[in-house]
Amino acid sequence: MSDPTIDMRDGFPVGLTLAEPLRRTLLADDAAGVREHLANDIVGWLTTVTPDRRPQTAVISFLWDGDGILFYSRPDTPKIRNITAHPDVSFHLNCDPYGDHVVVIEGLAGPAPHERRSDVHPAYRRKYREPLAHWGMDEKATAEEFLVPIKILPERIRYW
Repeated sequence: MSDPTIDMRDGFPVGLTLAEPLRRTLLADDAAGVREHLANDIVGWLTTVTPDRRPQTAVISFLWDGDGILFYSRPDTPKIRNITAHPDVSFHLNCDPYGDHVVVIEGLAGPAPHERRSDVHPAYRRKYREPLAHWGMDEKATAEEFLVPIKILPERIRYW
């Protein structure tokens, strides 16, 4: 049974709740690379703004869920404090050594208390089973440590 709140393009979910310009961007023929990066990249770079308005960047594991970017954090970290003070964030995906295939998403981040823990979230588990093994991390222990779900709701997507 298909989800009536999601459009699919090349197996990539695009939520119907996204603003129309973002939906068009993600569904466009020339955005295949964007969809590929969002679906398959293991880490991305999250830039938050500190309470004294300085940028601060951290690497995060993430999942595109059709409407935004879900990630998990330890409680009481700089990124949590920063998002609480200033929810504006920028999220960057890795590109090749020459700076081609860049994906930048700007949006608002905040708590996502309705999300399941990472060790029982089916899509998150599927994506991170192998990376967690590579990093020598246990699924359950990681979920207990990174227990704060955060969601980035995109407002702008830039890519080239």
